[in-house]
Amino acid sequence: MENQQSQLKAGVILNYVNMILGNLIPIFYTPIMLELLGQSEYGLYKLSSSVTSYLSLISLGIGSAVTRYLIKYRVANDKEGEERVLGLFMVIFQVIAVVSFLIGIALTMSLHLWYSKSLTPDQLERMRILVFLMVCNMAISFSVSPYVSVVNAHEKFIFLQCMNIVTTCIGPLMNLVMLWLGFASIGMAAASLGVNVFAQLCYLIYIRRSLKIRARYKNLPVHLIKEIFCFSFWVFVATLVNLLSGATDTVMIGAVPALATTGTAIYSVGQTLNGMVLSVTTGVSNILSPKTNRMVFSGASQQELLDFAIRIGRVQAYIFALLVTGFIAFGRPFIRFYAGYGYEEAYWVAILLMVPNMIPLVQSIFLSIIMAENRHRFRSLVYFGIAIMNVIGTWFLMQVMGIVGAALMTGIALFLGQGLVMNWYYWKRIGMDIPQFWKQVGKIYIIPAIMCVITLLLAQIIDFYDPIIWCIGVFLYVLIYCALNWRFKMNDYEKRLVLGPLNMIKNKLRKK
Repeated sequence: MENQQSQLKAGVILNYVNMILGNLIPIFYTPIMLELLGQSEYGLYKLSSSVTSYLSLISLGIGSAVTRYLIKYRVANDKEGEERVLGLFMVIFQVIAVVSFLIGIALTMSLHLWYSKSLTPDQLERMRILVFLMVCNMAISFSVSPYVSVVNAHEKFIFLQCMNIVTTCIGPLMNLVMLWLGFASIGMAAASLGVNVFAQLCYLIYIRRSLKIRARYKNLPVHLIKEIFCFSFWVFVATLVNLLSGATDTVMIGAVPALATTGTAIYSVGQTLNGMVLSVTTGVSNILSPKTNRMVFSGASQQELLDFAIRIGRVQAYIFALLVTGFIAFGRPFIRFYAGYGYEEAYWVAILLMVPNMIPLVQSIFLSIIMAENRHRFRSLVYFGIAIMNVIGTWFLMQVMGIVGAALMTGIALFLGQGLVMNWYYWKRIGMDIPQFWKQVGKIYIIPAIMCVITLLLAQIIDFYDPIIWCIGVFLYVLIYCALNWRFKMNDYEKRLVLGPLNMIKNKLRKK
């Protein structure tokens, strides 16, 4: 248990190291990349990535089941059963990898059916090469993806987060090397493929040599297949929903001649900024997911699960509120520094995607709970209905408001589905005291909201487009935010989270 606690604490710390690197590196990397690549070529790259992302549906959501079933056998101390389940998943994912590759080839050859009117012949040919490389990348990921779940199920968060940090750093570096060599977007796709192969080999070696686990292919528990597919089906529906809510916007924008690659590039910058913010909370949620599963399997009470959700939700809210309101306050000049001229609309795209997520992303533990209890069917159905509405609404709003209309419709769908409806479900069907949750978590948004409004008013008389003034403004914003929350909002547990690492560093310095 002590080792698990140290792994968890180190994993959370390393996750934030990865998060800081993941957010800082793009600040320096993206302007260089956009300058070397160009807006049109970047749009083509992101369009290819969005089209290829639909192949993830072929996994039918089974990836989410791997960790759940491995943990189930771990709790029962059945190593042989765990290895046989791993063998079963390896067979399933090998089949998925082959199917995804074959369908990917068909997709590559049929791109002209959708994009011949919005792309030039040269762009279409380059897109074929990009999609092919990305298809290969996805097939490789499928073929060995259960190994990543093994590391997660065994709660080896130090190795897991170290691998994340390595790929976070190596990926952009390899992309820049390819761009400097003149390989443009195709070089970036090839670099991504190479980094993925390297990472998967590291996972394979670690599992065999350190965890001493090998997939067993004799006496496979085939009786679990029906149960696995029943569990995974609703995850598959949720995955489809996420694609309809995210990738579909880019795919539809790319098919409109007036927007095509340029509109895709601008929208993708907004999506990237939103993704940088989301990574802060989702990283912690992924680390805590195995613990949530163990609590459910061990028979934790509703109150214990609620207290855990509130504790984690408050921590996530502090971070998420700072990032979102900070972006609203300082985002316009940041985009100018980050992407250059011509990307101004990305500010509104990012805001319209970020703000609705201020509800579900502080409730990620609830998602882990219903997944562990196999009660996520309702969520998938609701998200599917909202996603269909999003696709239809996006197409019409996009004709009137361009890429901002696409983001607006996505934001409305997120608010309705992930916000209002799911909170009702957690409250009335799962039995969680949602009013109590928001009483404890929601008030954290008050201070940053007031600070954001004041900063926007000050921006009318202060030139935040001056880099030095912008940096001073951001520094003061963070400093005041931390001071006010420490004085008026943070409880003893949250203060200990902050003081713990600081005291540890202080004690180590004293010993030296």
